[in-house]
Amino acid sequence: MKFYNRETEKETIRNLSKLTEKHAHMLVVMGRRRVGKTRLIKDIVGGNYFFVDKKSSSLLLKEFSDSLGTSLGTFVPEFANWDDFIRYLFEYSRQQRIVVIFDEFQNFKYVEPSMFSIIQKHWDAFSSSSKILLVFIGSYVGLMKKIFTEEKEPLYGRITARIDLKPLKYTFTREICLDLGINDEEIIANLYVTFGGIPRYYQLIEEYGLSDYEKILETLVFNENGVLRDEARQILVGELGRNYSIYFSILEAISFGKCTLKEISDFTGVEMKSLGKYLNELIRDFDLVERRVPVIGGEKMGRYVLKDYMIKFWFRFVYPNISFLEMGRNELVMHRVKEELPNYMGKAVEDIVRDMMARRLPFEPTSIGSWWNRKGEEIDFVSLNDRTGEIVFGEIKWKERSVGREIIEKFLEKKERVEWKKGDRIEYFMFFSKNGFTEGARGIMKEKGINGFELKDLAV
Repeated sequence: MKFYNRETEKETIRNLSKLTEKHAHMLVVMGRRRVGKTRLIKDIVGGNYFFVDKKSSSLLLKEFSDSLGTSLGTFVPEFANWDDFIRYLFEYSRQQRIVVIFDEFQNFKYVEPSMFSIIQKHWDAFSSSSKILLVFIGSYVGLMKKIFTEEKEPLYGRITARIDLKPLKYTFTREICLDLGINDEEIIANLYVTFGGIPRYYQLIEEYGLSDYEKILETLVFNENGVLRDEARQILVGELGRNYSIYFSILEAISFGKCTLKEISDFTGVEMKSLGKYLNELIRDFDLVERRVPVIGGEKMGRYVLKDYMIKFWFRFVYPNISFLEMGRNELVMHRVKEELPNYMGKAVEDIVRDMMARRLPFEPTSIGSWWNRKGEEIDFVSLNDRTGEIVFGEIKWKERSVGREIIEKFLEKKERVEWKKGDRIEYFMFFSKNGFTEGARGIMKEKGINGFELKDLAV
C-alpha cells in the first residue's frame, strides 16, 4: 500500500538527514502501533535498523552487533557492553555520515535501563563532531514521553526534532478506501469510525480481499482467528501497566457513552475522588481520552471521549462480549453488533461531519465545537467569531429516514437556548442528514437560509 499524506513528516525527516552532514541530530518518532512509524522512517532515510525486542541484554547486543556489521558492510568488533556499541556508532559517524534507527526504543527500560544514560553521555561528548542521525521510534506514547520530556531523565532536552505521528484524517482514509475499490460513502464512513485512520487496518482489508462492512467485521474482528480480535488489549496492556484493569473499566464506560465523572463512577464502581488520577493519565500521558467542554460556557460540564476509533469500537463491541467469543458464539455477538451499530454509528460519525462543516464556514472562527446545557439539550456543531459576533449552528442526523420539517423546526427552537450575544449576533445554519430531506424540510430550510448536507458531501 502506498503512503497517504505524511508530506510534512517526510520533509522533516529529509531535512534532518541533510543537516547531519554538519553535526548529529536526534529524532524521536512516537505514535500508537500500526500507524506507520517504522515504514515512514525506513522508506525516507533507510539506515541501520535495530528492533529493541524484550530479550536478554547480552543476546540483543550480539544481535545488534551482527546486524551493524552487515549493514555497514565492514568489520565490526565484538562489543563487550552497550557503552562500547554506542561509542562505536559515534566514532564511526565522525568519518562517515550514518542513520541509526532504534525501533520500540522504550523497551530498553526493561532490557537495559542504563542505555538512556549511555546515549546521553556519548551524545554530549560527540554530537557536535559526529554526522549521525539517531532515530528513536516508540509505540508506548506514555513511556516515550517520560523518557524524553521529564527533566530527571538522562535524554531530557537532547532531541532536536520530534514527530507525533497521528492517525490519518478522514479525507485520506477515504482515499485509501476508494483505491481499494470501496466506493459506497456509508461503508467508508463506517470503516473510519471502526478502524480510524490507521493504515495497517486498511492494508489488512486489502490483503483479505474484503469490501463488505459486515464481512470485514466478521473476518478481522469477531472471527476466532481474526487478526484484530485482541488488538486493543495488545496495544494497551503494555502501555497502561499493571493497573490496566482499572483503565480498561474506564475506557469501556466511556465507549458506552458514560462521559461524566458520575456516569463513569457509577459504571465502573471506582469512586469519583479516585477517577481524576486515572482520567488525567489517560489524557496527558497516554493520549487516549480527551475532555470536551461546551464551546460557550460550561467549563464544569466537561465530557470525556475516546480519541482512538478502533479502541473505542473494541471496548464497545468486543471487550464486553469476550466470554461469548471465547465460547465460539460469534453469531450471537454479530447479532448484537448489528442491532446496536446504527445508534453507535450515529454518534461516532459526528466528528467526521463536524470536520466537514468546519471546512465550509462563512467566516474565520475563533471557537469550534458543540454546545450543551445541564438540561440535556445539545447542538451538535457550533462555531463562532467573538470579534464579529457571527455564529453557526449545525445539527447532525445519521438516520435511515429523511429529515422532515418538524425536526428542522425543533433545531431552530433549540438554538434559542444559546444566550451568547442573543439579539445581537449574525446567525448561520447547517444541517446534515445522511438520507436527505423531505420537501417540507427543504421548504423551511430555504426560508431560513439553512445549508443542507448529505452523505455525498463528506466526499469533498
